[in-house]
Amino acid sequence: MQKLAELMATIPTDSNPDRDEVERSWLIRRRLTDEQVAEMVGLYESGVGTPALCKQFGISKPSVLELLHDRGVQMRRQPLTKAQRTRAVALYEEGFAIKPIAAELGSSFGAVHRVLKAESVRLRPRPGR
Repeated sequence: MQKLAELMATIPTDSNPDRDEVERSWLIRRRLTDEQVAEMVGLYESGVGTPALCKQFGISKPSVLELLHDRGVQMRRQPLTKAQRTRAVALYEEGFAIKPIAAELGSSFGAVHRVLKAESVRLRPRPGR
């Protein structure tokens, strides 16, 4: 037991609190080549939204945002157009859920949810809640 304690004492401790972030970022980059990430950056800078990038590259929105941020890309927040806002309200009032509306509009759940609240639409309870 003494030898185990001595051995444990020689193992360096991890004093880097950002290690989890570095490992997560590495895992994302491992799934995409540098060329794919460069393509993603180009698409984003040309106006393609993050939901479309998520679908095209098969990664989550936080992963897309992290890769873009790591490349120093200026992030944008593009609100829905008036036509998209009107369409979102109409679809929701027809009974569609927010997630499919967001997919239809090429937007995010949060953006559609904010629009519905801003337009004073009475929101239905989410399933399972």
